[in-house]
Amino acid sequence: MNNAILKKLHPHIEEEVTLEINGFEFTGFSTICPYVIEEGREYPVFISFTILDQSDLLELDKEIKELARIDDSYRYYIRGILHEDYIDAGIKIYDDDGYFNDYKYLAGKPVELLVDRIAVDFLDNN
Repeated sequence: MNNAILKKLHPHIEEEVTLEINGFEFTGFSTICPYVIEEGREYPVFISFTILDQSDLLELDKEIKELARIDDSYRYYIRGILHEDYIDAGIKIYDDDGYFNDYKYLAGKPVELLVDRIAVDFLDNN
């Protein structure tokens, strides 16, 4: 779980949200939102990713923690340290679908993963 500041809601695409977590700003898709959200407020969120084709996780030569957006698309390179079920890219981005199961040998190492979009679940804020 991360706490995120909601920076922007897209006026025409209901699911699109721009968040800031630990100084990292990114645009993702809100797949679960059980309450009304407002720009400028902070919310507990669970961050994961969606890959539409096949995953391609690569080991990097040096440690980099970043979310690098590809042009104006929703695709991102997630760069960080691989753990069993998440990548630490300065924020924890979880693997909900078991993509990392084939890459256990890279645990603890710097990696890069190309994703089609970042998924955001707004958690119960009680």
